[in-house]
Amino acid sequence: MFETNNDLVNQLWVEKYRPRKIDDVVLPEDQKEFTKKCLEKGEIPHLAFFGPPGSGKTTLAWIIVESLIKSDMDVLIMNGSDQTGIDNMRTNVVGFLKSPPYASKFKLVYIDEFDYISQSAQSILRCVLEQYAENGRFCITGNYLSKIIDPLISRFTLFEMKRLSKDFVLNYVENILKNEKVEYDKNTVDLIIQNYLPDVRKIVSTLQKNTIDGKLKKIDISEIASNEKKIIGYILQICDDMNTPRKDATINQNTLTIMELISKQEPDYRQIYEQLFFNEKLPLWAKIKVNQYQNTHQSCALPSAHFMAMVYDCISSGLIYFSMFAKK
Repeated sequence: MFETNNDLVNQLWVEKYRPRKIDDVVLPEDQKEFTKKCLEKGEIPHLAFFGPPGSGKTTLAWIIVESLIKSDMDVLIMNGSDQTGIDNMRTNVVGFLKSPPYASKFKLVYIDEFDYISQSAQSILRCVLEQYAENGRFCITGNYLSKIIDPLISRFTLFEMKRLSKDFVLNYVENILKNEKVEYDKNTVDLIIQNYLPDVRKIVSTLQKNTIDGKLKKIDISEIASNEKKIIGYILQICDDMNTPRKDATINQNTLTIMELISKQEPDYRQIYEQLFFNEKLPLWAKIKVNQYQNTHQSCALPSAHFMAMVYDCISSGLIYFSMFAKK
């Protein structure tokens, strides 16, 4: 099942070193034991994995799919960001579950990025879970648990995944480099991790891309800092300088720079919202605004204007916050 080109997979470090067993996944011990027992019995409840990007949600979901599903006719894989509406729930999901499993104990519906499914579609799904409980299971993943309606999430066994620590990621990628017999400079590895954490896939692929003839070439920040990363950095700097004498200069300079970056090349706004929201350096008064605008981004008429409105709202929130509390 799920046949792949093994030569191609072995060439891609991201796939070659993806955890294949539950013991290799970073999970709290109680969650790991629960999952192992489910896999041993060949039975699972409806499962929901939520947490920041790079926390292992997709890897864990695929381990479950590949362990329990014996034929690709018994699994339906969907992406919530592409298939968000009621029609997909009624047509694709219900149509898939109506027939009995082909070679597995049950059929499995795996929906990645489930937090982009509309609330009306989520409401339909409540009944589907109960109606097809005998021969169907659901596994969903997403970043924002707050976007899932309570009556639906109560029907799942929930795993709240944690962001992988820098030390764990460093150890993980150094093992890859050693296995691949790559000569590397620790400062370069550290620079890549700092700029792409928590996106472990991006870290690993960047390391592979910059490995030539068994050596990891030295790189500087200008080579790996994406447009999105630069914008995030400017926003964090605004927040950091909000209660300092540099406030006005930073706000004026950085907002203009952000607008210039957006006008030259439209960034991946969704990536920016996600990385800002989960960034530990973003203060709560700004995080509230980022969450608010991220929730409405899909329905906005002009993404660039919507995003800049978020930036100005973050600034306003910071000014109000410090005028009230007069300190960081």
